[in-house]
Amino acid sequence: MRIPDKNFLGKRKTVNRGISQDEEVWHFRSAWNVAALNCLAPQYEPILTAYSAYIDDHADALRAVNRRIDEDYTENSDTRRDGMLAREQQMTAVYNFFALPPARARFCRAALDISNRALIAPPTDPTEFARDNFALFEEPFELFFEEYEAYQDASASWDAKWGDRFGATQPGWVAVQRAMAERTPVPSVESDPAATLATPGAASQTVTDPETGGRVPVIPVPENVVSQPVVEPVAKEKLEEEAAANEPD
Repeated sequence: MRIPDKNFLGKRKTVNRGISQDEEVWHFRSAWNVAALNCLAPQYEPILTAYSAYIDDHADALRAVNRRIDEDYTENSDTRRDGMLAREQQMTAVYNFFALPPARARFCRAALDISNRALIAPPTDPTEFARDNFALFEEPFELFFEEYEAYQDASASWDAKWGDRFGATQPGWVAVQRAMAERTPVPSVESDPAATLATPGAASQTVTDPETGGRVPVIPVPENVVSQPVVEPVAKEKLEEEAAANEPD
């Protein structure tokens, strides 16, 4: 999986960078939509309740935001159809980003926190509420990116020290690096989330956002399963041989 680089401000260059205030509101709404569809354990029931109340109570304001974004895309495209297609592609990337399976557990907990607060004190200004809370939806993915890169560094360090003798820590990772070098397409965090699963053939489906046409991924991911990167252990006999060779005469 290709992890987004950081810009000169240290921010990840994801679909959430360089967007307008209206788009930030809509990305927030989209993230909440993904959570309502994907966080299905009983403890997450408040997410759907709060999300439904948010879009029902503030339908007019959200429609106005959506309309302004549509107009921006149309103005920056040759035709209205081109603008709508460009926006649909963008929204699909947004939905895919927030459906990234490895961040699912933290993402659902963040959505639950936002939802509980919205139920306790219903927001009066939907755009202000979105902007104030959008970073909470991004944080689970930022944490995953940092952890994944830390694993990459640890894996690379191990390979540099032991790889020639015992083989690479992660043959799959080596294959990905080779694919990148050969400019072979590698899944990114905005790609179809099913491509990032250990079992890509796992049952998945999408539902279409009626307002933007974006496809919202619905992918069953068991929250109580945590994938741990496996680093090949150093063989005991090899360590004993090296220790014996390094003993002073």
